[in-house]
Formats: sequence, C-alpha cells, structure tokens
Amino acid sequence: MGGVAWTEEEDQLLKKCIQQYGEGKWHKIPLLSGLNRCRKSCRLRWLNYLRPDIKRGSFTEEEVDLIIKLRNLLGNRWSLIAGRLPGRTANDVKNYWNCHLSKRLMAAEKEICMNEEHNFNLSMTSSSCEVQPQLGDGVHHVQLVQQEMDSKNQCIGEGKQHGSVDELVMKGFEYFEDSKSMIMENESSSSSCNKWDWNDFIMEMNL
Repeated sequence: MGGVAWTEEEDQLLKKCIQQYGEGKWHKIPLLSGLNRCRKSCRLRWLNYLRPDIKRGSFTEEEVDLIIKLRNLLGNRWSLIAGRLPGRTANDVKNYWNCHLSKRLMAAEKEICMNEEHNFNLSMTSSSCEVQPQLGDGVHHVQLVQQEMDSKNQCIGEGKQHGSVDELVMKGFEYFEDSKSMIMENESSSSSCNKWDWNDFIMEMNL
C-alpha cells in the first residue's frame, strides 16, 4: 500500500498498538496492529503525524540556530537533527530547511560576497590614489631631463652653425703662422717689434 493515504481507522489502530507495545518494535507493528502497511510506513506515520508530543507551529530563533549548526555538522541527516529538537519531526525540519533556511542563507552569503567585492574595489581605488603623486613626480623628472637634453642639443646646433672649437683653433693657428711669417720678414727693418706668443694669441681670440 505504498503511496496510499492513511485513513482515520488506520491511525487509530496504529496508536492503540504503540500504546500497548511501545515504540521501537516496528518490524512487529504491522502484524500486531493488523495493518496492511510496511514497518517503515508505520514508523514514519507515527513519528511525523501521530506522536502525542509533536510540536507544531513556527520555529523559534534558538531552534533555527541549532538547525543551522547541526546541518553544517551532520548534513542532510534530518532524523538525527530532529532528535536534538524536542517535539520536532524530521519531516518538519527538512521542509523548513528546504523552504526557508536554505534560501535565507544563500541570500546572506550573496550579500556578504557583494560587500567584500565592494570593499576590495574601494581599497584598490584608494591604493591607486596614493600611487598617483609618485607617478606625477616621475613625469616631472622626465620633463626636466627632456629640457636638459633640448638645451644640450641647442648648444650643439649653435656650435654647428659657427663651426666647432677645433675648427676655430685651426683657423687661428693658420692666421698666427701667416702673421709670424710676415713679422719675420720685417724683423730686420723693425727691431722694436714685439715677439708674438701663441698663448697670448689664443687669449686675444677668446678661445
């Protein structure tokens, strides 16, 4: 008779049998009570519906906390969990978990993940703001180096326009040799001529 609903008469026979012989002898209950039911069906019917100390109604906060802790510890072993909740049946505990607690916990975990992600983004933003002044200092340093290089290039460009220092020295040396030859030719006629010196000539040319 699996899947067939229990009748009021069957419930009364089961109650009377258990009151007379007690719980725990489920393999004998069908025979003793005269029910055409298996022992599992009789046990579940008694524990989940006919037991006199069954506690109905909403779960208290203490019961909810205990269900969550026991579920994390024992998993889906609802009979063991219900055994630690006086008056609660395994079927009620399982239904309450699947219909209410699991959804509530999933929503809470999602909210925690979103808060952690938000806090991580804020920390990354603050870190980037702290690094920004250092980046600005690096850019300023690069600009100074660029200005120095531009100044050197400008000096080199001016040197190319006016000729290099070596070229100026060579021209001055040629001019000195020509002047020296002319002085030597006129030395006999002009004894009062001053003797030229290369260093003096360089200083006069401001080289």
